[in-house]
Amino acid sequence: MRIIVTIFTLLCVSAYSLSAQEIPTSQEIRVHLSTDSPLAPIYVSRLKADATDFDANFINQIDTLLQYDLNYNGKTRVAQRAPAKEQQLLQKDKMAAFNMVKWKEFGIPYVVVGHINNHSLNVSLFITETGSLKHFQDIPLTGDMLQDRRQIHRLADGIYKALFQTDGIAATRILYAVQHKNPKADGSQWVSEIWECDWDGASARQITKEGSYSVSPVALPHKSDKFLYVSYKLGQPKIYLASTHEGVGKKIVDLRGNQLLPAVSPRRDKIAFICDAGGRTDLFLQAFNPEKGEVGKPVQLFSYPHSTQASPTFSPDGQKLAFVSDKDGSPRIYVIATNQIGKRPAPVLITKQNSESSCPSWSPDGSKLAYSAKTNGVRQIWIYDFETKEEKQLTSGSGHKENPSWAQDSLHLVFNSTDASSSELYVINLNQPEAVKISKGPGKKHFPTWGTK
Repeated sequence: MRIIVTIFTLLCVSAYSLSAQEIPTSQEIRVHLSTDSPLAPIYVSRLKADATDFDANFINQIDTLLQYDLNYNGKTRVAQRAPAKEQQLLQKDKMAAFNMVKWKEFGIPYVVVGHINNHSLNVSLFITETGSLKHFQDIPLTGDMLQDRRQIHRLADGIYKALFQTDGIAATRILYAVQHKNPKADGSQWVSEIWECDWDGASARQITKEGSYSVSPVALPHKSDKFLYVSYKLGQPKIYLASTHEGVGKKIVDLRGNQLLPAVSPRRDKIAFICDAGGRTDLFLQAFNPEKGEVGKPVQLFSYPHSTQASPTFSPDGQKLAFVSDKDGSPRIYVIATNQIGKRPAPVLITKQNSESSCPSWSPDGSKLAYSAKTNGVRQIWIYDFETKEEKQLTSGSGHKENPSWAQDSLHLVFNSTDASSSELYVINLNQPEAVKISKGPGKKHFPTWGTK
């Protein structure tokens, strides 16, 4: 048990969601950014409705959720509503309502107008620079926000793609672990289960129901509903494969000892993990198939006397791993090749500014590595830039900030911030100096990982 405690103390056992009816801010966490991509104003007109039996509260929830998605997508910021702009859009003549000159005078490059008719939502997107008008029509609504919020997230992603020709993340999900005091007197102090939620923290639901200790979920890429996680339900921590629909895990690594902190390659053909089968906490690599599980036997990729390895994360091409090792005294982040045959590859140190670094996460575009590092006694989120070789502090403020995970756009990060009594989830993006708390409710939320749609 001592080895498990060592690994978890060394690496990210850290371990706050506002509803989308609020536009949240955080005074607790400060975000330090130097961005060359200022947010473009987008005007979202007040949602109109007629011939519908939806009440005003539901219509307001739809309106506020769309504003949230467009305000935190990392490219646009929702402009404050104003009578002059609303009056402009009331004109029946579309050419007059969406007058390029007028909206340029307002300083608004993008305009969104929504209208609910009966049980359908119709939205128009106006691009001031080109004068183009795109319509998103007949989006079905039920009146139940638990169902309809998915439609609004997809709409927000459709608007994002129309504007920036790339996929948005509003319809993606976040996996994480929730830890509680054990209600049963069976000797174990804590239980932890895997949960998932929308990117804004809403629609949170428990996936696993093992009554044990389950942590560190990792979503399989490419719009898969499957994920890896670690569970103690057999006594020792082992790696399991489950789906978000069923939540029942299948053990996938046939190796003795404790197995922890799994990572899956972007091509879903390899997993990396930490195991003490050889007496030390070493880095292992395992061929993998999403349908069958493990393929062949695991290979010890890196080991070092009297040291602990942890928290592997794959590069986008799967040819490298970043991981943590204290082989040189304190935990730092190294990069090692995964495809060398014969001679064991040597790791290369990349984090040199801080003596205690952990929880690396490689961005999907390959350009950056997010990680947690002790900074003036408090763990903060840092970014390593592979092109410039620079390390920059992203967050400051109280509470240990750990376990960063990138969204597929390589722009948004989710992480947990932990103090003596709580651990909650936050989302930030690299173009907006604001940390948004997305979790709420009982239990300590930690080990967040960005999933797929």
